[in-house]
Amino acid sequence: MASTQASPSEICSLDKHLICSICMDQFVDPVTTTCGHSFCKKCMDCNIRINDGTCPLCKAHQNRTPQVNIVLRDIIKQIKEMKDDEYTGAPGEVACDICTETRKLKAEKSCLVCLASYCSTHLENHSTTKRLKGHKLVEPVENLDERACLQHGRPLELYSRKKERCICVRCMDDSQEEVVSTEDEWDNKKAKLENTKTELQQKIEKRKTQVDEINASLKICKDEMEAEWWDIEGVFTAVIAIVEKAQAEALQPLKDRRQAVEKDAKDLIEKLEAEITSLEKNISDLEKISVLQDHILFLQSYPSLQDVNIKDWTKVEFDTSLAFGTMRKTTTTLLEQIQQKLEKLTSIELKRVPKFTVDVKLDPNTAHQRLLLSDDGKEVKDGGENKEVDDSSERFDLFASILGLNKLTSGKSYWEVEVSNKTGWDLGVARGDAIRKGKLSLNPDNGYWVTVHYENEKYAALTAPPVRLTQKDKPEKVGVFVDYEEGLVSFYNVSAQSHIYSFIECSFNDKIFPYFSPHAKQDEKNADPLIISTVKPCVQGMDMS
Repeated sequence: MASTQASPSEICSLDKHLICSICMDQFVDPVTTTCGHSFCKKCMDCNIRINDGTCPLCKAHQNRTPQVNIVLRDIIKQIKEMKDDEYTGAPGEVACDICTETRKLKAEKSCLVCLASYCSTHLENHSTTKRLKGHKLVEPVENLDERACLQHGRPLELYSRKKERCICVRCMDDSQEEVVSTEDEWDNKKAKLENTKTELQQKIEKRKTQVDEINASLKICKDEMEAEWWDIEGVFTAVIAIVEKAQAEALQPLKDRRQAVEKDAKDLIEKLEAEITSLEKNISDLEKISVLQDHILFLQSYPSLQDVNIKDWTKVEFDTSLAFGTMRKTTTTLLEQIQQKLEKLTSIELKRVPKFTVDVKLDPNTAHQRLLLSDDGKEVKDGGENKEVDDSSERFDLFASILGLNKLTSGKSYWEVEVSNKTGWDLGVARGDAIRKGKLSLNPDNGYWVTVHYENEKYAALTAPPVRLTQKDKPEKVGVFVDYEEGLVSFYNVSAQSHIYSFIECSFNDKIFPYFSPHAKQDEKNADPLIISTVKPCVQGMDMS
């Protein structure tokens, strides 16, 4: 049967007859005049109003307003639809494999069994022919060769799980090969895909939760930093106020003395200037008398000058001394008040350092033979008598001391020791190569950074020479903080939230270890052990697995 569709050349030849001679564009709602010419309805209506109802081409008068030419309008509509369905090669378009080369339409579906793409006209067979109704139709596919076995020219209907690829029936060469239909494998893979999607979605949700946790942690951290910011700023604002007040007190005597000196100088200058004026007047009078030619009048005027009263200024002194005492009271009070304010920073430090907590345990190989250790290595006390132990090079033989097992070589470390009810103790750190035999000199020069409590009430930092320390409240728990890179060892009264002492610019130059000495017990005094207490460290990070 001959095709009813127009060819591209036929359509092109028709196009030139479908142009309005007024707007020079394709007809829109075309009308035909009584003289047989056609125009767009809108163009013709405009022409009638302007040209008194004459035809724009032949000037024939129109007795009536022309109506829309329905046949011509439908022809234009059909041609537009045919052009819209025509394959242009634009991205995403697939050509119908059945259409002729002279005019191809766009494919509406692709058949995975026939391995061909069809336009709407050629697709009708798949809905009317029974043997074709079971074919798999999908959205138009550009390269159907990828869905066919190029070796055997057959559709890829099967899936080889051994080869992990799609095959045709003739590709099977192994009776043991597990082969399923592509539909079955599609169902299987799709189920796995859904599981994978679920797992990925769960990971996404987990990471979203972690993002929320990070944001929450960030907010808490920022709030804590802001609180610390204002606390620190408050301390230094108070310190500045104290310094400004002390400055004003130190300068006030100078201001007062300057005002007094200026007043004294002003009074003396005024008196001197008054006498200068008086003397200058006397000189003027003398000059007047000296020119008198009348010797009687000269002699009568001369004696009156002997009565001039001139003050002796050689004995007058101008006091410029700065004798108004020292500033010692002001500076002493200043330092005391500043120290009180700065001590408030200790509570801020004690909030920071627990994150650097290390689990310190005592090293029995370094313990003096009088010392008794708990089984968990957390307590040490004086046993009152020497035990039989190996005399190793690591052991203290004269001082009742012991080191921790923890080797500190970098970073920051913190631990706390309970010292309540004790009348004496040593706490600090010692360098690994520090001397441990004989009478020791515990100071930084010998590799020891230690504070000591002795005679129940006294405290000292064992520098060279030792520095006496004052503690308002007797420590019940002492915190020791070490910053290896900064060369810092600080001691804190944890219970009182106060600072005891800090060694700065320490030259460790080697590994260092926690150092302890519970001191000897005297009768029943000082019998309690030093106890390394548990400090709950802050969270350092999050599990991102």
